[in-house]
Amino acid sequence: MAINQVSSSVSPSDFYMDQAKKRQEEQDEKLASGKRINTAADDPAGLQISNRLTTGISEQEAYANIYQNQVSLNNIESAQLQGTTELLQQNQALVVQSGNGIYNSDDIAALQAQVDANTAAIPNATDLGVDNVDLNDPATAQAALQGAQQTTDANQAELGASSNAAESAYRSTQAAIEAQSAARSRILDTNYAQSTSQQAQNDALLQSSIQSYQQQLASKNIEKLI
Repeated sequence: MAINQVSSSVSPSDFYMDQAKKRQEEQDEKLASGKRINTAADDPAGLQISNRLTTGISEQEAYANIYQNQVSLNNIESAQLQGTTELLQQNQALVVQSGNGIYNSDDIAALQAQVDANTAAIPNATDLGVDNVDLNDPATAQAALQGAQQTTDANQAELGASSNAAESAYRSTQAAIEAQSAARSRILDTNYAQSTSQQAQNDALLQSSIQSYQQQLASKNIEKLI
């Protein structure tokens, strides 16, 4: 039976009462779930659009996680480079200290031991060219340490630029997520003011249908009595 047709076996009051009950149940579901669209039948096009927005939100969230992870990794590497910088600076100070002319050979050996310990703590000392800092050749040692420091500073600058780019990209993805979430909410979420008003109308219609049905039953009973 089509929705706009009434079977000859169903009275108009029964039909309208059933329709009123159905609308009331649908409105109750929307108010209870907080969603305007609970099934595809509620709004096929709206559901399709909201699904597309959900996919877009998920993609943006995945990118946001990537950018956050990149910043975290950069921060770890930056901390390591900062540690390298501190060790290089300590070695430069020791080189200067060893060349002041007041230390004997035993003192120089002690300073060299400290330099060697600092150098051993630098993860990429060989790549930086400071794996063999010799206090007996202060000029060469200082040149090597200064070159290593320049390389470390350049790496720090690259990490900073990378983190800034990742943070900017993260903010962009967050803005996109907020915009798409708001659009999805406008499509999916229940308008409580409108739904409450519609529910009141449905309740009134249902009560009217029930009264009509009761009057119809009363009329039939009177006819039987007559």
